[in-house]
Amino acid sequence: MNQLQKITFSLVILTSLSSCQMFEEHKPADVRDATIDAEINPQNKQDSVIETMPLLSGSVLELYNQAKELYGNNQFEEAIEMLQRANEIQQAPQVSQLLAEIYLHKKDYKQAHVWAEKSTEQGPSKGSHCEKSYRILAAAAKRLGYIRNYQDAVKKQEDCLVIAPETF
Repeated sequence: MNQLQKITFSLVILTSLSSCQMFEEHKPADVRDATIDAEINPQNKQDSVIETMPLLSGSVLELYNQAKELYGNNQFEEAIEMLQRANEIQQAPQVSQLLAEIYLHKKDYKQAHVWAEKSTEQGPSKGSHCEKSYRILAAAAKRLGYIRNYQDAVKKQEDCLVIAPETF
C-alpha cells in the first residue's frame, strides 16, 4: 500500500507540473501603431540641409541594425534587448532614439520620454535626427500630460530644421 501511495503521489505531481505549461500567460503581439508612426514620421515634413551623426563602433552598429530589423518585424522586446546591449557598449543618439520610438509603440510613455530626452541631449542640434527625437519627445510628453515639456519639444523640433537659402 505504501508503494501504491508513492506511485499515485508521483503521478499527481507529474500531471500537475505538465499542466502548468497549458496555462502559460498569452501576451498580445507587439504591433506598431499607425497613428504614432504618422506623428513621428510625417509625410509632409521638409528635409533639413544639415545632417550630422556620431559614428557607431562596429559592434554597436551590428546590434543597432539587428534591432532595427527586429523592430521592423514587430519583435519589440528582442529589439529593446539588442539596443540596451548596444547602449552599454556605446551611448549614441541613434540607439536612444530607436529605444524611445519602440517604447512609444509599446505604450510605455515614461520610458519613451526618458530615451527621447537622452537622444536630444546626445544627438545633433540640427537636422532630421534632431527633429525626430523632439517629435518622439513631444508625443510621449503629450500622452503623459506633460504639457510644458510637450510645448518645449514642439518648439525645439522646429529649431532643428535648417532650410537651404534661396538661390538666384
